[in-house]
Amino acid sequence: MPETFVNNSLAVTSTETDLYTAPSTGTAVILSCVVANVDGGSADDLTLKLTNSSNTQLARVASTVPVPADATLECVPNKLVLKNGQKLRVQGAAASGRLTAFVSALEIT
Repeated sequence: MPETFVNNSLAVTSTETDLYTAPSTGTAVILSCVVANVDGGSADDLTLKLTNSSNTQLARVASTVPVPADATLECVPNKLVLKNGQKLRVQGAAASGRLTAFVSALEIT
């Protein structure tokens, strides 16, 4: 079974967006998910969900957690396993993209 380390990052806005999708023919181990507030003056709230491939919520990893200005939040302090096609989806409260998210994973196919 091949193993590949991957990562992804994006600006988090008020629109729920896919941060990471596990391979359709394998599993993934989320090693880290860090969210940074890059705005120097305003806090923002973060919601991080685990969904299936149809975006149906399976679990909330973080629910409207405040991220202070110029601060970071480690959303996955331990490993998180995603089965084939499951996703991590992120959403902030601000439309402006005060938050940035970064995820690193080990894919096993």
